[in-house]
Amino acid sequence: MVSVVEAFDYVVGVDTHARTHTYCLIQTRTGAVIDSAQFPASKPGNERAISWIQRRGNNSSILAAVEGTASYGAGITASLRRASIEVAEVRPGPKREHAHAGKSDTIDAESAARRVLGINVESLAQPRASGDRATLRVLLAARSLIDQQRTANRNALTALLRSFELGIDVPPPAKDEQISVIAKWRISGSSQIRV
Repeated sequence: MVSVVEAFDYVVGVDTHARTHTYCLIQTRTGAVIDSAQFPASKPGNERAISWIQRRGNNSSILAAVEGTASYGAGITASLRRASIEVAEVRPGPKREHAHAGKSDTIDAESAARRVLGINVESLAQPRASGDRATLRVLLAARSLIDQQRTANRNALTALLRSFELGIDVPPPAKDEQISVIAKWRISGSSQIRV
């Protein structure tokens, strides 16, 4: 098994946010911080960051340890892969890690880089796949939201039916047949409900 220290000359930790990403480049064999920088979380910002990484890393073998590869870090993850820089996904470290050092984006980026140093390359967490898997994840999330909204709507309708005498006995929650009957109601010009 090959460790990250043996396989790569540098590790760049990436602390991702909505507007900016912070980078910290570490030499793997010594653990020395080479440099840190912050770039906008945009396509031009990502390109500048990659140029900075390659320049500061002397175009050597570099591993990027990125937080949030499927959310805020999705753009930089794709850009790094296009630039042939290997990417590993890291989770934010525990709060006790920086209890005495304080908290900043630079500290978080350095922490992301250091979390992969002692790991075997085969054990690195790979960013979640894009393509069909990402599409399925979006569809499942949308379905979950739709189910939650349907339940909220059904509960709101049940509460309204209990609050006003409309001639429908509604045990919790309203049944599909009852909702179908209510959906056929229309309000006439005299503001009376017709079935």
